[in-house]
Amino acid sequence: MCRRATGSAFAVLAWVPSQSVTWVDATPTYRRSSPIACRGFCSACGSPLSLAYDASPGEIALHVGTFDDPARLEPRYNYGSRQRLGWVCCGMDLPHHDTEERW
Repeated sequence: MCRRATGSAFAVLAWVPSQSVTWVDATPTYRRSSPIACRGFCSACGSPLSLAYDASPGEIALHVGTFDDPARLEPRYNYGSRQRLGWVCCGMDLPHHDTEERW
């Protein structure tokens, strides 16, 4: 689903406590993208902003590209590795996990 939702080979997300997020300019528009997840988008331009799984109500994943300084963040693991495209080679030394979603 990450490829479809982002229009890219993968999504780079930062998981944070939901209570720590404050939207500054406007509240995102939310769309249920699967039976187990909801995604937030910029209501002005449509850029993907967030992902939240129903099973983890206290956490939200924010798209790293929306941060003012994304270089401060370092990846810790790969998620959805079974669906990884063969030519994607970044982060191969990190732990790998499968997704719960089946597409």
